[in-house]
Amino acid sequence: MKTPSLFHLLLLSGTLAGGTGRVLAQAPTPVVLTAATAPAGVRPALARQETALADPVREALRTLPQAKKKFLAGLPDGDQFLLSVRVADTDTSFRQASARVLGWNGKTVQALLLPASDSAIPAEPMPVSFPETAVVDWTLLRASGREEGNYVGRYTETAQQVEGLRLR
Repeated sequence: MKTPSLFHLLLLSGTLAGGTGRVLAQAPTPVVLTAATAPAGVRPALARQETALADPVREALRTLPQAKKKFLAGLPDGDQFLLSVRVADTDTSFRQASARVLGWNGKTVQALLLPASDSAIPAEPMPVSFPETAVVDWTLLRASGREEGNYVGRYTETAQQVEGLRLR
């Protein structure tokens, strides 16, 4: 199963000592963004992305309550429930990141923010808690490799494939 690039974005991580694997400096705790909590410098980029991805995000959010019910009912061993969120990168930028859901308490999600596979620096998942309003997309990864949801991820992947097509 090919995992969409949406789930492979960089997370903030520690700096490694030369080959020892010992963490010298701990990265700041990631800040999961919502439209209401985004810093002023990030809002223009956030608005552009919201416009570009309006339809797949709308579908993801429309189907999120049913997916949440599946998670709360209990997933079989090996299944994972991932939420896509935006994480502050700098004062004026953000990144999409995946968070593996550990628990859901009302409208608050407890999760592990997953490290990016394309990061040169090994990183560990980081515990985060964020409001449900921060969710952009959801994916239920079955142990069999089957995937449910991932509306934004599939849309983004398809758009990248179409952009790569050569026209005559």
